[in-house]
Amino acid sequence: MVSPNELTNALDAALATARAEYRQAVIELATREAAKDSSVTREPADVDRIHHARTRIIALDAARDELSTIIDEGAPLTSD
Repeated sequence: MVSPNELTNALDAALATARAEYRQAVIELATREAAKDSSVTREPADVDRIHHARTRIIALDAARDELSTIIDEGAPLTSD
């Protein structure tokens, strides 16, 4: 059986990876936007990657909070 610390560490690592991906997506978006013309016919920003990266952060952060609650309540740490 996996310990509470191992589960917490796994979610922390996943969250750190998601945050790094989000930061990279922000830099890429800003770079693409800086290269565009500032005319009225400017293409809309492509925010798909940044949106997905941010959604991952939100989900992992919520999962981390819920895991903390489960651990604090002393509930069993089984996935079934």
